[in-house]
Amino acid sequence: MSEVNNKKLRTKDLIYAGAFGALYIVLMLILVMSSGMVPILYILAPITVGVFCGTVYELCVLKVRKFGPALIMGLLFALVACNGAWYCFVTATACALLAELIIFLGKYKSKFMYLLSFVVFNINMSCPYMIMTFNRDGFMTRARDYYGEEYANGLSKLMTPWIWYALVGFAIIGGILGALIASKLIKKHFTKAGIV
Repeated sequence: MSEVNNKKLRTKDLIYAGAFGALYIVLMLILVMSSGMVPILYILAPITVGVFCGTVYELCVLKVRKFGPALIMGLLFALVACNGAWYCFVTATACALLAELIIFLGKYKSKFMYLLSFVVFNINMSCPYMIMTFNRDGFMTRARDYYGEEYANGLSKLMTPWIWYALVGFAIIGGILGALIASKLIKKHFTKAGIV
């Protein structure tokens, strides 16, 4: 793994963070949109995104090893996924900041803290679903407009009063699985190749 450099982000670091952030967003959108036609898969998206995007996140933060890349990725996520809902944006940004703090506490060296940071970061996947709780009518209107009445009715059946708490749990599960997969893939392929 590359040496830790605790100085400020350089242009190269910002490019890495932006590029990995964009890749994370594209992959997340593909996963969410492809699951959108089946209500239960949409509800399980925090798990699938965690599983498939954990490696992208870990490569980004391990490559840069400074304060900032998780926050940049979190802000990009919040801008794209939170549909202008300020409470979703604030919560997603807070998850990214907490992920940054965890990496900082590990002094940019602790493998465990890097992996734990993704578990926390992936909680942001539950943030767009907060609209289900705070603006259910608006959420259902959007679901009907995009996917039709049948889909919206199926989704409505899953939207119990406690659904958001379940989604936070799904995001944590996805974060754990994604971190474990990332750890194995990075060790097997990227560390040996000298990429991180």
